Amino acid sequence: MRLKAVTTVLALAALALAAGGASTALAHHSAAMYDFTRNMWVDGVVKSIRVINPHMSLTLVVASPHGKTHDIDFEGHSVNNFYRAGWRPGIVKPGDRIKVRYNPRKDGADGGFVNGFVTAQGREIAFRVPGASTPPAASGAHSKSGE
Repeated sequence: MRLKAVTTVLALAALALAAGGASTALAHHSAAMYDFTRNMWVDGVVKSIRVINPHMSLTLVVASPHGKTHDIDFEGHSVNNFYRAGWRPGIVKPGDRIKVRYNPRKDGADGGFVNGFVTAQGREIAFRVPGASTPPAASGAHSKSGE
Protein backbone atom coordinates (compact mmCIF):
# COMPACT_ATOMS: atom_id res chain seq x y z
CA MET A 1 0.00 0.00 0.00
CA ARG A 2 2.84 2.38 0.84
CA LEU A 3 4.42 1.92 -2.62
CA LYS A 4 1.15 2.93 -4.28
CA ALA A 5 1.03 6.16 -2.23
CA VAL A 6 4.62 7.05 -3.21
CA THR A 7 3.87 6.30 -6.87
CA THR A 8 0.76 8.50 -6.72
CA VAL A 9 2.68 11.38 -5.15
CA LEU A 10 5.44 11.11 -7.77
CA ALA A 11 2.89 11.02 -10.59
CA LEU A 12 1.12 14.11 -9.23
CA ALA A 13 4.44 15.95 -8.86
CA ALA A 14 5.38 15.11 -12.45
CA LEU A 15 1.97 16.29 -13.66
CA ALA A 16 2.33 19.58 -11.75
CA LEU A 17 5.79 20.19 -13.24
CA ALA A 18 4.54 19.46 -16.75
CA ALA A 19 1.54 21.76 -16.34
CA GLY A 20 3.71 24.58 -14.99
CA GLY A 21 6.18 24.24 -17.84
CA ALA A 22 3.41 24.30 -20.44
CA SER A 23 1.97 27.56 -19.15
CA THR A 24 5.41 29.16 -19.20
CA ALA A 25 5.97 28.03 -22.78
CA LEU A 26 2.60 29.38 -23.89
CA ALA A 27 3.20 32.72 -22.19
CA HIS A 28 6.50 33.15 -24.02
CA HIS A 29 4.71 33.35 -27.36
CA SER A 30 2.55 36.31 -26.45
CA ALA A 31 3.09 39.47 -28.51
CA ALA A 32 1.85 41.73 -25.71
CA MET A 33 5.38 43.08 -25.18
CA TYR A 34 5.36 44.91 -28.55
CA ASP A 35 3.85 48.27 -29.49
CA PHE A 36 1.94 47.50 -32.68
CA THR A 37 0.88 51.16 -33.03
CA ARG A 38 4.44 52.23 -33.94
CA ASN A 39 6.78 51.23 -36.75
CA MET A 40 10.51 51.80 -36.59
CA TRP A 41 13.36 51.07 -39.00
CA VAL A 42 16.91 49.97 -38.35
CA ASP A 43 19.77 49.14 -40.75
CA GLY A 44 22.29 46.47 -39.90
CA VAL A 45 24.15 43.33 -40.83
CA VAL A 46 22.48 39.97 -40.29
CA LYS A 47 24.30 37.96 -37.64
CA SER A 48 21.75 35.15 -37.61
CA ILE A 49 18.28 34.47 -38.93
CA ARG A 50 16.06 31.48 -38.20
CA VAL A 51 12.69 31.28 -39.89
CA ILE A 52 11.10 28.38 -38.07
CA ASN A 53 7.87 27.82 -36.19
CA PRO A 54 6.54 29.08 -33.87
CA HIS A 55 8.22 32.36 -34.96
CA MET A 56 11.32 33.69 -36.65
CA SER A 57 14.31 35.08 -34.80
CA LEU A 58 16.81 37.58 -36.14
CA THR A 59 19.97 39.03 -34.65
CA LEU A 60 21.16 42.20 -36.37
CA VAL A 61 24.54 43.88 -35.81
CA VAL A 62 23.86 47.61 -35.66
CA ALA A 63 26.35 50.48 -35.57
CA SER A 64 25.82 53.32 -33.11
CA PRO A 65 26.37 56.95 -34.18
CA HIS A 66 29.81 56.68 -32.52
CA GLY A 67 30.83 53.71 -34.67
CA LYS A 68 30.53 50.97 -32.04
CA THR A 69 28.40 47.96 -32.91
CA HIS A 70 25.97 45.97 -30.84
CA ASP A 71 23.57 43.11 -31.46
CA ILE A 72 19.81 43.59 -31.47
CA ASP A 73 17.51 40.58 -31.23
CA PHE A 74 14.14 40.50 -32.98
CA GLU A 75 11.37 38.00 -33.35
CA GLY A 76 8.61 37.85 -35.90
CA HIS A 77 6.01 35.92 -37.82
CA SER A 78 5.71 32.19 -38.39
CA VAL A 79 7.10 30.38 -41.43
CA ASN A 80 3.65 30.43 -43.08
CA ASN A 81 3.37 34.20 -42.76
CA PHE A 82 6.91 34.64 -44.10
CA TYR A 83 6.06 32.57 -47.18
CA ARG A 84 2.84 34.51 -47.79
CA ALA A 85 4.84 37.75 -47.70
CA GLY A 86 7.28 36.45 -50.34
CA TRP A 87 10.17 35.15 -48.25
CA ARG A 88 12.07 32.12 -49.48
CA PRO A 89 15.05 30.32 -47.92
CA GLY A 90 18.32 32.10 -48.67
CA ILE A 91 16.74 35.49 -49.44
CA VAL A 92 18.44 36.83 -46.30
CA LYS A 93 21.72 35.34 -45.07
CA PRO A 94 24.23 36.09 -42.33
CA GLY A 95 26.49 38.89 -43.54
CA ASP A 96 23.76 40.65 -45.57
CA ARG A 97 23.11 44.33 -44.88
CA ILE A 98 19.35 44.77 -44.58
CA LYS A 99 16.78 47.27 -43.38
CA VAL A 100 14.27 45.98 -40.83
CA ARG A 101 10.87 47.50 -40.08
CA TYR A 102 9.64 46.49 -36.66
CA ASN A 103 7.22 47.21 -33.85
CA PRO A 104 9.33 48.24 -30.84
CA ARG A 105 9.25 46.70 -27.40
CA LYS A 106 6.95 48.49 -24.95
CA ASP A 107 9.65 48.46 -22.27
CA GLY A 108 11.99 50.58 -24.44
CA ALA A 109 14.65 47.86 -24.77
CA ASP A 110 16.27 47.27 -28.16
CA GLY A 111 14.55 44.85 -30.48
CA GLY A 112 11.00 44.21 -31.45
CA PHE A 113 8.64 42.32 -33.71
CA VAL A 114 9.70 42.27 -37.38
CA ASN A 115 6.88 43.33 -39.70
CA GLY A 116 8.96 43.86 -42.83
CA PHE A 117 12.44 44.19 -44.24
CA VAL A 118 14.35 45.22 -47.33
CA THR A 119 16.91 42.66 -48.49
CA ALA A 120 20.48 43.41 -49.55
CA GLN A 121 19.22 43.20 -53.17
CA GLY A 122 16.53 45.82 -52.48
CA ARG A 123 13.56 43.44 -52.37
CA GLU A 124 10.89 44.35 -49.83
CA ILE A 125 9.17 41.67 -47.79
CA ALA A 126 6.27 43.28 -45.93
CA PHE A 127 3.82 41.83 -43.46
CA ARG A 128 0.43 43.25 -42.67
CA VAL A 129 0.64 45.32 -39.52
CA PRO A 130 -2.28 44.81 -37.10
CA GLY A 131 -4.73 47.69 -37.43
CA ALA A 132 -3.27 48.91 -40.75
CA SER A 133 -4.98 48.45 -44.12
CA THR A 134 -1.66 48.04 -45.98
CA PRO A 135 1.94 47.60 -44.88
CA PRO A 136 4.01 50.81 -44.71
CA ALA A 137 6.17 51.38 -47.77
CA ALA A 138 9.93 50.87 -47.61
CA SER A 139 10.60 54.47 -48.56
CA GLY A 140 10.90 56.91 -45.72
CA ALA A 141 12.95 56.97 -42.55
CA HIS A 142 15.27 53.98 -42.26
CA SER A 143 16.80 54.64 -38.89
CA LYS A 144 16.21 53.34 -35.41
CA SER A 145 14.62 56.65 -34.49
CA GLY A 146 12.44 56.87 -37.63
CA GLU A 147 8.78 55.99 -37.42
